[in-house]
Amino acid sequence: MFIMEKIHHTERHYRLPIYSKSILLALLMFFSVISTNAMSDGTKLNLSFKDASLAHILKEIKKQTQFDFMYNAQEIDTEQKLSVELKNVSLDSALKVCLNPFKLTYVIKDKIIILKQQKQISHLVRTNISGIVKDKQGMPLPGVAVILQGTTLGTVTHPDGRFQITVPNEKCTLNFTFIGMKAVQREIDGEQFISVIMEEDVAELDEVVVTGMETIKKDYMTGSASVITAKDIRSQGITSIDKLLEGAIAGLNSTTLSGAPGTRSKITIRGENNLSGRTEPLWIVDGLPLMSGVPENSTGDYAGTIMQDGVGNIMPEDIESITILKDASAASIYGAKAANGVIVITTKKGFRSKTQFNYTGNYSLSEAPRLHMDFMNSREKLQYERDIMDTFGLTFAKNTGRGGYLYKQLLEGYITQKIYDEEINKLRNTNTNWFNVLFRSAQSHSHNLSIRGGSEEMTYYASVNYQEKNGILLSNKYSNAGILMKLDYRPIKNLILALDINANIRKSRDHASAIDPFKYAIFANRYERPYDENGNYAADLSYLGTNYTETTASGYKYDSFNILRELNETKSAEDGLDASLTFNIRYDIIPGLAISSIIRKGASYNTSTKMIEAGTYTSYAQESFAKQVFSNQEVIPSEYNNGELSESSGKNFNWSIRNQIDYSFNIKNEHLFTVLVAHEVTSKKFNNFGYTSPMYYGDYRITGVPNFDMDVDYETLRSQINDMFNTSIGQDRTVSFLGSFRYGYKDRYVFNFNYRADGANAIGDANRFTPLWSVGLRYNLHHEKFFKNSIITELSIRGSYGYTGNIDRTAYPFATITLGSDTYEGNRFATNFTYPNPSVNWEKKLDRNFGVDITFFKGKLNFTMDYYNNRTKNILENLTIPISTGRPTVKANGGTVENSGLEFFISSRLINTTNLTFSISTNIARNKNVIIRSEHDYTSYSEAINSNVLKGGVVNIVGKETGAIYGWKTAGVDPLSGNPLYYLTPAGKRAYAQLLDKWDSLIEPEKEGYQASGAVPSLTSVPDYVAYNREAGSAPQYFTSSMQYLGRSNPKYVGGINTYLRYKNLEFSTQWSYKIGHIIPSFNDLQNAPNNNANSALVPSASYSGDLAVSSTNRERRYLSFWKTRGDITNIARFVSSGNDYWAGMATSDKYEKGDYIRLTNISLSYRLPAHLVQRFGMKNMSLSFNASIY
Repeated sequence: MFIMEKIHHTERHYRLPIYSKSILLALLMFFSVISTNAMSDGTKLNLSFKDASLAHILKEIKKQTQFDFMYNAQEIDTEQKLSVELKNVSLDSALKVCLNPFKLTYVIKDKIIILKQQKQISHLVRTNISGIVKDKQGMPLPGVAVILQGTTLGTVTHPDGRFQITVPNEKCTLNFTFIGMKAVQREIDGEQFISVIMEEDVAELDEVVVTGMETIKKDYMTGSASVITAKDIRSQGITSIDKLLEGAIAGLNSTTLSGAPGTRSKITIRGENNLSGRTEPLWIVDGLPLMSGVPENSTGDYAGTIMQDGVGNIMPEDIESITILKDASAASIYGAKAANGVIVITTKKGFRSKTQFNYTGNYSLSEAPRLHMDFMNSREKLQYERDIMDTFGLTFAKNTGRGGYLYKQLLEGYITQKIYDEEINKLRNTNTNWFNVLFRSAQSHSHNLSIRGGSEEMTYYASVNYQEKNGILLSNKYSNAGILMKLDYRPIKNLILALDINANIRKSRDHASAIDPFKYAIFANRYERPYDENGNYAADLSYLGTNYTETTASGYKYDSFNILRELNETKSAEDGLDASLTFNIRYDIIPGLAISSIIRKGASYNTSTKMIEAGTYTSYAQESFAKQVFSNQEVIPSEYNNGELSESSGKNFNWSIRNQIDYSFNIKNEHLFTVLVAHEVTSKKFNNFGYTSPMYYGDYRITGVPNFDMDVDYETLRSQINDMFNTSIGQDRTVSFLGSFRYGYKDRYVFNFNYRADGANAIGDANRFTPLWSVGLRYNLHHEKFFKNSIITELSIRGSYGYTGNIDRTAYPFATITLGSDTYEGNRFATNFTYPNPSVNWEKKLDRNFGVDITFFKGKLNFTMDYYNNRTKNILENLTIPISTGRPTVKANGGTVENSGLEFFISSRLINTTNLTFSISTNIARNKNVIIRSEHDYTSYSEAINSNVLKGGVVNIVGKETGAIYGWKTAGVDPLSGNPLYYLTPAGKRAYAQLLDKWDSLIEPEKEGYQASGAVPSLTSVPDYVAYNREAGSAPQYFTSSMQYLGRSNPKYVGGINTYLRYKNLEFSTQWSYKIGHIIPSFNDLQNAPNNNANSALVPSASYSGDLAVSSTNRERRYLSFWKTRGDITNIARFVSSGNDYWAGMATSDKYEKGDYIRLTNISLSYRLPAHLVQRFGMKNMSLSFNASIY
């Protein structure tokens, strides 16, 4: 199944027009610009003046640079007026632009700028030329410096990218320079108007890595890290972070668990580093760990807890960059939470510019799913039910649907042939497509409006967003709205004060039905109807399985089930709110030395409500009071189907603070030292409360407990009332001390050392603080003089070694006692007790990484390779201990997992011209997880196959790669017995031969059973395959010995491909992901049927339902040819009528298929309207795009 989203995307960038929308006015009032004074960063200047005197401009330049000016006041008039707008330009460029209009030039001597008159070029005939400067997307570039080569004559482009300059009327050259763009030289030979296209300087834009605590030049990064920028996000039109990451990062595996709105994928980086604990990476947002959201439950159901997860509430439009830190050198600075990798999100902030508005809107259409599996139509299903009756007799009518039950009534004389024919014909002529009934093509939309700008003293960024996602299921809807405000204020030169406000509200609405509607759409019989002839809900009398009874007039325990009624009359509502306030202060004591502090206070609220109307099947199925009172009755009285109301709420109050000192200095421009020392404290306190009312009438919102016309046992009543309420409270605190040291020599050799000590209240006093550290080395060969060449532009080799950690909060150094509501002599007594483990320790992961970065042909081709070998020790397990200690097991550190792999990333700009650009990038990763030590996994393959409870599936063996699937390879169906055939392994053949050796010692019934079932097809030789006796309660030894390796559940290779094509104003991009080298469970209606109470084939079980138990609902068409009598040639084995079907629970090769795929996950086509057209409407640019996403 897939869902395709067709998204019509509109993006607009506004210059400050005079509009009076209330929300924009509010944002403008909040971020009032208080000054336009510029400040020097040591090398760049910012000037903004209108009709200012030259003297005033020179004074400002002196203030920013500390240079003095000297000039002859009789020759130079400094009261002349000038308007200038320069941003982040060099002193040379600023002087040329400011002095040229007055025909002045300059020289610099000992921090003194000497002004003098320019030498005239009167001997040349001069002419005026004009032009426009744009980027490769056709957008005008304001502030570009335009200088006549060989002179100081120059100007800058206006906000619309246009300029005018006087040049000699002969062949000359103009130089164009702009921060972040490659310099352009343009020869002029008589032209009156020129158009210049400037390209991004990719090396300059991508030369840093943001780790959340510091910004590191790429050449100084010793660890393994990948970066996604705002530019990458902008071109894709994707509305969630997990979809951005899918297939984009080598070694990152994103698995979609649900297509429902508001859910996100499960993300792992470089495999899974433990046996049963948390595998999600640590999320860092704007420098601090993400602590929003109500703590997730312990089910491991990622999709089910998304309303409690703050990650999904960050809008892609607000993201400046995403950095993925993979190894210890990159991630160890985050210590005990970084074992699963770190994802660092940096949101956008303001910059010095005129106020700009940006609006991004998306409209999407998700197609309704269709059933692609080959299921029976109504006529075929009725024939199948008749075959069941003819083969197994009337006693199995309860295992069939309406057709079988009518046939039983006919044969037993309850209905006439005429009534039977009429009812059967009515069923035959009804063919309901339940996917069309329950699902829809869903419309969704999202909007993001942001304002950005600032002056030298203050910059600001604010955005408001809203999105509404309607699910393809009729009852499903998700919406969220958020606001982000960021203000940076620089009251004096060396001080920065920053304030961030972030808030998000979200709502999720769905059904609360006990019946899964998607499973219903697959398995519901097509002869059932949603409505009857009168437009009322029609009862589905075949879906509920064991619903037949002789105690009611209708013959059914519940005779009014209708899936649409369940969706309409059961409601689930979840509401959440996250809010945080972040304050950041930074003071530069001297150049290179700074102290900073960042404080964040957050709060999260989450409420959940389930409203189940009286009379629904969900109310009937979940009713608990009456079932206890009438426990000896097969059917509870209908008057006790009173509905149910459940409400719960959770709160999370959190804060975090980090104090930090950074010092960076350079000695002789050869030795670069960087030191970081910090202290971090985090705290999170949360509580949850909930109650359930066993009676609910929604029209009047009536709740209560049912009335009973009989005496009810006190203990029964008290037990049920106790279960109506629940509450919990928890607290989590950590304290950390950390530091980082980095040394670089001539940008060639880099050494990095990180250290962090984390302390947590969940760890005992003896082990409370864990020292985690890493060392990293990097060698930049491209900075060596001997390495200069025209092919390999950059070549770096790096390596790292160190430790990260993890806390598994399932074991504590102290005892825990659960108190109930019961009392004894006035005191409450414990209902549960867990033993302490004072020696519980941190799980520590040793990271070893080696990487190579190569750039060819000045950035046209980039290659990155990483090899890692990691080992996680002290993994918590339930270890067996002597019973004399008072308990049979203890949760203690004991497991060890080794994790290794290779990652490759290649990107290339194959074409990069003014009108045409084409680039492609691809990544691939191979990950291998091996269990080195574990008490709960088999120590050898022989131990595994000799296990009496093992039924195959995922079998972890110490020393072998995890995720291996073992089972039996099938060989079809034995036509004589109807039993399934399976291949014997060499070990199985030896066991078969041993059985033949003792054949004569077996009793006759045992021999007959072997031969009649096909389990022993030959007494003279060992066959390649034999039959499994499906009616038997046990299997021979050669069956167990024939379990073999079927494949791996984890993909061997994971990767992605991204392409980008631009032709003039038209852009086209694609995003692909692929997984190779694994098998997945095939769809099997026996395992997935709603009335099968068996466990999955991957999990051992003592009891399994067979085909007859699931025959009341619809089945795949292939089951029409199930084996019925001796000699039938079919691939569908006989059905078991004697009880448990053990074969159904075995892991066999026919229940798996290859999981390899390559999928186009996103495709985007956009067109940027010409600048001259959109500028007529007061906008800077506007683009329209079409996106399609496939899940």
